[in-house]
This record gives sequence, C-alpha cells and structure tokens, in this order.
Amino acid sequence: MTEEPPRNPPPPDIDPEQLRQFQEFQRFQEYQRFQQAQGTPALPPGTSPPPPTTPHPTTPHPTTPPPAAPAKPPRKPVWKVLLGSKLFRRLVYLVVVLLLLGYFYDKYFGGPTPGDVAVDSGGDKGNVIAPQTPYGLQGTVALFYKHVINDDAGRACLLFSEDQAKKNFTEAFRAKDCESAVHQLSGQVTNSAQYRQLGFPADMRAVPNGGSVEVSSCELQVTGGPRLGRFVLSMQDNKTWVITGYQAEPADCLTG
Repeated sequence: MTEEPPRNPPPPDIDPEQLRQFQEFQRFQEYQRFQQAQGTPALPPGTSPPPPTTPHPTTPHPTTPPPAAPAKPPRKPVWKVLLGSKLFRRLVYLVVVLLLLGYFYDKYFGGPTPGDVAVDSGGDKGNVIAPQTPYGLQGTVALFYKHVINDDAGRACLLFSEDQAKKNFTEAFRAKDCESAVHQLSGQVTNSAQYRQLGFPADMRAVPNGGSVEVSSCELQVTGGPRLGRFVLSMQDNKTWVITGYQAEPADCLTG
C-alpha cells in the first residue's frame, strides 16, 4: 500500500530577520494608505512614522509669550554726574585756588584793617585781629585771657606788637618762649566758664581816645584760673589796641 503525501505540507523555515522586514514593509504600506487617505504625503521607505497625537480637548493651544521689553539702564548718581561735568570741576579748582590764596595772604600779609572789630563769642579760635578797645569782654585783654583758656598760644602771642613785651611775659612765667608760657597758663585754668567772665572796674568801660593805657590783672575780677599780670596797650593808626608792654605783678596778687 502506497503512502499518500500530506495534503498541507509544513511551511518552510523562515528567517526571523526576513520576517521582521516583511512585517515592517506591511506596516509601512498600511501607513502610506492612511496618509493618502488623510491627504498627507507619504514618508520615504525606511522612515518610521511619527506617532499620532491628539490634543487634549481641555488644554488650550500654547502660545509664544511676547518678548520682554528691554530694561532701562540705571540712572547715574548725582555725584557721578557732577564729577563728570567740566563746569563743576572748574568751580572746584577755582574754590581751592581761592582758599589757598586767602590762606597765604592772611599768613604773610594779614593784619588788622581799619574798621575791623575783634568779635569773640567765647572760645572761638581763628581771630588774630586786635580789638578796637583794650577794656571789657570784647577788648584785647579779655581776648588774651580767652586764648589762654583755649591754649591758642599762637594767636595769643600775636597780640604782642613789641618783642620786649613778649619777652617780659615769657620771663614772668619762667618759660622758654611766649607760646610755652601760654600753654603753661592754660593748664592752670580750673573753670573755663568763670575764667572768661572778667570783671573790669568802672573806670575801664569807656573806650580811650588814643595813646596808651595800663590794665592790671590785680584790678580785675578773675576767677577760675591764674591772673596774667599788667598789660600796657597802645592804639595803632587803624584804631586797634595791641600789647606794647608787659610787667609781672606781685605774687600775692597773681595767686589771689
């Protein structure tokens, strides 16, 4: 008895790589047919189609934000603007030059001028112009006492117009010079407020007409510090009074 061949022979062995390529080709054909139905040009063979995306019905379509406006440059501080100004720099230079000129003029040519009155508000330094009266709290003697309070030796000694008077003052207090004597006396002041309030007798209130006058510290009411001796003051041509003579007074008066 002859055997009949099988009606459905088993399929031949298929290479897995060929099967994969065949399946990709089928999917590509299906995608091409889909793209043609949608009116979208088909992709070339070998290109994987992008996955279809469906926007969410509640999500709005994103929009590109408008470009931000350019930031304004920060304003320069006022002092930078002034420093950058040529006019401002010229004004500063001019002020400096004027101050220097005034300083050197006062140092080498300064001095009392007609009509100038020494005004001392109590402890103010920088006033070397002789007063127009020898007496009172605005006079030359009171100004000398106030310079002693402030230890302003330079301005105090400028009130001496005669070297001999300055020398006598220095020797009276056994100092090496006028400035040292003033510094020594300043250290003996115990109450500045009282020491600046000198009391002048009744005959030392009116301004003398001229010539020379004597002011004895023993005749003054002096508290809060040492008495400074007897001053001889003379009126100059410009009506100001400077110290032209000096004499030490008795020890009991000077320490009283």
